[in-house]
Amino acid sequence: MEFFQELQEWSIAVFLRRSIWAYPLVNTLHLLGISLLIGSVVVLDLRILGLWRKVSAGDLGRVLAPVAVAGFCLAVLAGPLLFLVQAKTYAGLWLFQVKMILLVAALANAIVLLRSSAWRQFRHSMLARTPSTLRMMAGLSLFLWLAVLTFGRLVGYA
Repeated sequence: MEFFQELQEWSIAVFLRRSIWAYPLVNTLHLLGISLLIGSVVVLDLRILGLWRKVSAGDLGRVLAPVAVAGFCLAVLAGPLLFLVQAKTYAGLWLFQVKMILLVAALANAIVLLRSSAWRQFRHSMLARTPSTLRMMAGLSLFLWLAVLTFGRLVGYA
């Protein structure tokens, strides 16, 4: 825990704790990133699960993927800054640890889904029925990303 104590004594962490504007601004950027990421993922997952069948999954993916990536990058840039403010406390919270495990699982699921042959075939067609492997991955994606969101918010209130 000494390492995390040292992290929260870094000048940037002290600045964020003392500034009336810096921490709320970083928090806002983190929430904006999360919103862009989760919003994009939920829409694409719901399309895979059968909503908006007249909209091509490929077209939707081309629009939403860059938004999701931008949101993820924004959240990843701001998140560690928020962590630094109370690094020792957050590192010891089981809620934070679960959030990070869920985040890794959600990312792994997204990578597997987007690299799967089922996704490649599905995004280029207007199939009436989504392959079951894609439906399972989309359902898992919804669960994992919403769990990451939930545990992340719980960390803020712990």
